[in-house]
Amino acid sequence: MSRRAVGSAPPAELRLKVRVNGRHPWFYRKMIQKPGSPLPAGSVCKVKDREGRLVGTGFYNPRAELALRMFADELVGDVESHFVQALRAATALREEVLHLPKIADAYRLVHAEGDGFPGLVIDRLGSAFVAQVASLGMLQQLEPLGEWLLRHRPESQLVLLQDKEWAEREGMEKLPRAAVVPTTVREHGLSYAVSAGGAHKTGFFADQRDNRWLVRQLAKGRSVLDLCCNSGGFAMNAAVGGAAKVVAADLDEEMVAQTSTNAAANKLKITAVHGDAFDLLREAQQGAHDLIVLDPPKWVHHHDEIETGLQKYADLNRLGFEKVDRGGFVVTCSCSGSVSEDRFLRMLRDAAARAGRDARLLMLRGAGADHPVALECPETRYLKVAVLQVR
Repeated sequence: MSRRAVGSAPPAELRLKVRVNGRHPWFYRKMIQKPGSPLPAGSVCKVKDREGRLVGTGFYNPRAELALRMFADELVGDVESHFVQALRAATALREEVLHLPKIADAYRLVHAEGDGFPGLVIDRLGSAFVAQVASLGMLQQLEPLGEWLLRHRPESQLVLLQDKEWAEREGMEKLPRAAVVPTTVREHGLSYAVSAGGAHKTGFFADQRDNRWLVRQLAKGRSVLDLCCNSGGFAMNAAVGGAAKVVAADLDEEMVAQTSTNAAANKLKITAVHGDAFDLLREAQQGAHDLIVLDPPKWVHHHDEIETGLQKYADLNRLGFEKVDRGGFVVTCSCSGSVSEDRFLRMLRDAAARAGRDARLLMLRGAGADHPVALECPETRYLKVAVLQVR
């Protein structure tokens, strides 16, 4: 995670074309007055609105459509010190307030705008810290953050990933492909073999930790079907919770093998199968399972994919509602941040109606508290998890 920090010079001033009333941290290029002299991409800027009122301090990137990302009301001291202090505060929240290391060594340490780091997430995965960067300004501030993490946990390894889509939007240089770090993470008494910096996202879905624990509580005596199982987290928790039978499935053969490996390492009896979630549900006998977990991949990446993505979610959930036993549970998820909670619930209502089943919502959940949501930036609340009983 070695990048040279920049931005110690006094911030340039940038003026917006719009009057600012709220506190949303994003401003698009069309909302920004062209500066009198060109500013380098990733510059730290003091921002004022059309009326001359101070908005705060942010990263300016004229190459990107999302050209301004705010990170502070008023910068005190230099930029490097600001972010190191913010990282210290983010770490204290996880370790000293939430006490996450007592139950897991896999959690989100920095959650982008939710922690005041625009376009940056950092996950702790066992002995590794994995950073995924999606903004040029933040990329240029990473070196002191990596140095602080190594002082905090000297035995750790650092992995830097680049969000390919955002790298293109931001005009970032292409970074060398990071080496994958094999590690083991523990969570609620279970261990997982993880390739930090490999597979999906940063290598492990730390955002589902609390929801995996919930499935453990629901599973006793039930026949559980975990679809899009990834490394088998929901399935293993169901087995620990006393499920009568657990089947885990994924379209990715590597994840099926990983699930089998993890189950064996934890001495759990799970049937891991390779297959498409839609096909497996169509072929399933109605009532064969009374707890179905649906945790599909991100099907909506942009606003123009919302309708087609929602249709896929609807089709999958309709099948889940049709096949779950009466009185059973469906735990269904969406990690598509572009799909609002309201749209997600409307999709579930329509899917239940198409299935001809009476479904009632018991809980509407999200990621754990290590994924704090900035109230002024609702995009930071991306994960939606609905727990339904189907009658």
